[in-house]
Amino acid sequence: MNRTLRLCAGLLLIWTLAGCIGEDYDVGVPKAILHIDAHILSRDVPLTEANVSWDSSSGKVEETIDDIEEYASTQDEIEIFPGQDVTLRFEENEENGGDIWTDPTIKANLWTNGEKTEIDLDEDREFLLPTEEGNYILEATFKDDENTAQYVANIVIADDTDTSS
Repeated sequence: MNRTLRLCAGLLLIWTLAGCIGEDYDVGVPKAILHIDAHILSRDVPLTEANVSWDSSSGKVEETIDDIEEYASTQDEIEIFPGQDVTLRFEENEENGGDIWTDPTIKANLWTNGEKTEIDLDEDREFLLPTEEGNYILEATFKDDENTAQYVANIVIADDTDTSS
């Protein structure tokens, strides 16, 4: 009986270890999403990758954008109401797999007329957009260990916003 118990415990241990080894722990570049909470019509808008320095088992990604304001201003406009609640989300990029990030550092800034303002994110990465109408560039940075990914969005804040964007 003792021998059978040891054999079963050994097989269980090998089976457990084999399951861990077979897991996909690739931690590729995540997707950044801006969740716009418009109460009546909430929507998710993907942000565009800008400067990326990411090395994982799915490969190395190096992208460099010299002027992120100029680059972001060429992206599709995201029209949003003044003072709108928005949330930054980061998800697994299914093209490169993996979503295991160890305590990432996430920062965000708004640019307008060449001036950068740091955004205070709450613990859910939620924040309010400015109440002043105008064109803004949202810059979000995701840092995990030695990897960094920067994302941008071209935001237009206006009272007569078309929420179909």
